[in-house]
Amino acid sequence: MQKRRIICAFFCVLFVKYLFLRGVKERSKNEKINAGYFQGLQEEIHRRTGITKPVIHKAIRDNDMSSSKKFLVIATALEIIEERKKGMMETVEEPVISYETLDLNRLYQYADYLRWQFKERVELIRGRIFKMSPAPAVNHQAILSSIQYEFYRVFLHGNCKVFPAPFDVRLQPPGAPENTTVVQPDITIICDISKLDSKGCKGTPDLVVEILSHSNQKHDLERKFELYQACGIPEYWIVYPVEKMVLVYHLVNGIYEGSRPYTEGMTAESRTFHPLKIPVKDIFIGVLDFE
Repeated sequence: MQKRRIICAFFCVLFVKYLFLRGVKERSKNEKINAGYFQGLQEEIHRRTGITKPVIHKAIRDNDMSSSKKFLVIATALEIIEERKKGMMETVEEPVISYETLDLNRLYQYADYLRWQFKERVELIRGRIFKMSPAPAVNHQAILSSIQYEFYRVFLHGNCKVFPAPFDVRLQPPGAPENTTVVQPDITIICDISKLDSKGCKGTPDLVVEILSHSNQKHDLERKFELYQACGIPEYWIVYPVEKMVLVYHLVNGIYEGSRPYTEGMTAESRTFHPLKIPVKDIFIGVLDFE
């Protein structure tokens, strides 16, 4: 009888322990879900109101806080929650694997861009899709490698980072809706590391380089020139492979001023980064003659 009681007690303890651990696990799971929901709510409130996340966190958590910002945060939060209840906000959508399925007449956002998994290379400017060149040609890549090497050599031990394409740069042109512009310069230099995240750069780089090709000259010389100027990118290098020439544009009072054409026998110089000087012959040293 005594032995039976001990066995029963033993199994009762195990059962209670099981219930306790199960409860802890469920609480932990719920806490993670709630934390994720709360974080997503903060992100959406920040996007809609521009209020910083610490202030949003304090407004929601701190009952003693009384201000117009708290009222705006709470009102926005209630609006978002109501929209979610009604199913008005977008849910996770399937990836887009065919470029032909896109409606080129509508405006898109960065969230749409992230779903595109087709082979074509595109950029998004003020919500409009612009098709990029197919896989870059041999001489394009040779020039890219030469410039990249020279840039790495100059910036290796400094704070600035050098990123060759493909590398997403999310810009905010004046007057354009948020999150509607994503481009991929051939080379991007970024000195403010806070602009970097796991997906690329969010904000204005310090210098960009575009290498022209037959199919993208108008895009780089007009559309992206205007975009980079409007977004305040301090310096824009345009490389002409056929002419073996480089133009360096420097932003002065919001307008690009161009350098004289740098050709073979000359040295291309940056006005933003004084140590950055590259002999033009070194830029085109790997170019092949296929004629």
